[in-house]
Amino acid sequence: MKHFFTLCAAMLLFFSLQAQTHKTMVWGDSTRQYLEYVPASYNANTPAPVLFVLHGLGDDMTNMFNATGFKRIADQHGWIVVTPQATEAVVSVPMLGNTSLGTAWNSGVSGDIPIVGHIVVNEQVDDAGFLMAILTDLINHYNVDQENVFCTGFSMGGFMSNRMAIEHADKFKAIASVSGTIGNEVSNGTPSRHISTMHFHGTADQMVTYENAELSYSGISFTIGLGAEATVNFWKTANACAATPTTTTFPDNASDNLTFEKYLYENANDGTQTVFIKVNGGEHTWYSTPTNDIDYTTEIYNFFATQMGIVSVNDHVSTAVSVYPNPAADLLRVAGEGISLVRIYDATGHLMTSTQETEVNVSSWAEGMYFVSVSTENGQLSNYKIMIAR
Repeated sequence: MKHFFTLCAAMLLFFSLQAQTHKTMVWGDSTRQYLEYVPASYNANTPAPVLFVLHGLGDDMTNMFNATGFKRIADQHGWIVVTPQATEAVVSVPMLGNTSLGTAWNSGVSGDIPIVGHIVVNEQVDDAGFLMAILTDLINHYNVDQENVFCTGFSMGGFMSNRMAIEHADKFKAIASVSGTIGNEVSNGTPSRHISTMHFHGTADQMVTYENAELSYSGISFTIGLGAEATVNFWKTANACAATPTTTTFPDNASDNLTFEKYLYENANDGTQTVFIKVNGGEHTWYSTPTNDIDYTTEIYNFFATQMGIVSVNDHVSTAVSVYPNPAADLLRVAGEGISLVRIYDATGHLMTSTQETEVNVSSWAEGMYFVSVSTENGQLSNYKIMIAR
């Protein structure tokens, strides 16, 4: 689960070395580690969303932070990003003694392995408590937007994200899992509330199979959790979503022999969403543009931003409407025909103003990134990113 990220991490390492703060915490009977990234745009007067990013089996926090590119999300939108480190998992194998599985989360992953028997990976490690302790520390040191805490992960990090959603739904706004489903040990759990979830899975995944989450390790295969569609069904049921999804097929522009389909199930009463991105021909990989048709990091941010009420970064921009100056200091102007409504959000999704005026006084607003949504009389909606700087 580690090999895919190695090259990407090497290329991005230079850009992130100055950004990472290596933190330690005594938790349980060990000293745990995590990377904390607080962007330069962080403003102590403005609550900041928090994103946990969890690595896969055998991987590490630095590799995950560098390869997934959530630093750019933090920089652009003022989020705090935390990338924790899992601990080594060791199992006892008859005649072979203790055998390392590599770094692993106590994510609820378990399996019945020939000769070895029933194994629950890192069962004695309180990883969920560790992540909650990190969140508490962040709240104690920063102005954290506690209504907008998110978690995402790859492979076993995806399993752990699902566990956090099941057991700590009261702390998280939404989670997104890439190639990691719901572990056997938590598949009968009941979340304390509805929580929006997103899941990505390739139909040709040979590490955590699409059909039944079968893991192949050292030539042995065993089921460790729910399959991809069963995971989506779990959340669709838990969130009381409609049975019929809104289906979207992404444009097939890249020469990658893959197609991406999006299935959106929604609870019409409270807006909770269960989203599934099925990758036809996809393997155990974190896909990204321009090599592929979609960029997982961007899709995950867009999904989380939607839960906050923020417009997608890919939403339409009209050439008939202008928002200027950018950056702005005192006055922001919107020009165009038939403008009916101007809404401006800060980076956390807070609505700063909703007005029919085309000149907005922003002189008292904090510096940073904002999102401008412009509606016109003909029903067109255009979205813009602007900066306030002085």
